[in-house]
Amino acid sequence: MNPIAAAADDDPRERRALARFAAVQAVLQARQRGLSLSRALREAALQPWDGRYFSAETLENWLYRFEHGHFAALHDQPRSDHGQKRALDPAVTEALLTLRRAHPEMTLQALTQELLRQGVLQPGTFSNSTLHRRLAEAGLDRRSLLAGAALIGGPTKAFEFPLPNLLWMADCMHGPVLKVPDAPALRTYLFALLDDHSRLCVHGQFYKAERLECFLDALKRAVAARGVPAKLYTDNGAAFRSQHLQVVCANLRIKLLHAKPYAGWSKGKVSYCTSLGR
Repeated sequence: MNPIAAAADDDPRERRALARFAAVQAVLQARQRGLSLSRALREAALQPWDGRYFSAETLENWLYRFEHGHFAALHDQPRSDHGQKRALDPAVTEALLTLRRAHPEMTLQALTQELLRQGVLQPGTFSNSTLHRRLAEAGLDRRSLLAGAALIGGPTKAFEFPLPNLLWMADCMHGPVLKVPDAPALRTYLFALLDDHSRLCVHGQFYKAERLECFLDALKRAVAARGVPAKLYTDNGAAFRSQHLQVVCANLRIKLLHAKPYAGWSKGKVSYCTSLGR
């Protein structure tokens, strides 16, 4: 489980990447509810991400970067062409617009791959944001093409988890105090992860501290035994609010969710099932 590596909890670069990951997850979740990509991007553009608002085009660019290179692609990318001209050649722009007009349903990713295949684009000579701008200037970006089209509404009922590994719930509970002869009493803490669908305790283990590294060890053992969940639901304890945990989950493509403050009852399944020894 290599993604579990040391990370500073106040790293601005990681914080920006996590904000982009959260925005991408919001768009993907909206798509799962049945919303069109255009509407999902517009909804995400109405929300602040790490205190800032971003355009739908910027969010779409992050989405494509995530699909290409996962969480690592959402980090700030160094400019490999510093000091060089980044404007597209007019012939390249015309080829891009012609291809878009012929195939309006193609994504920017597909357009780029086709132009690379044709030899019109050369690797390292363009950026996704530049291609976005050229399409937008010509009124051929996705948002413009879908303007005025009927939007498909999604379901309004609460999301259900019909299969294992769609959602794991995690919690930490006080365990028994161990009395060791000629030594101070040792307090124990139980970290447990429960699959929401099957109620299976994917892993539970006692530790001598309620710390992040203890939970990461429990998560590592759970993933090794049962695979990677789509979502992880925890409370707001210090061990679960760490930026390090956010980075770990982002690298594993796990959506990290936290219960609302003073809503510990929302994770009562963990306490109940572990008390039964399930």
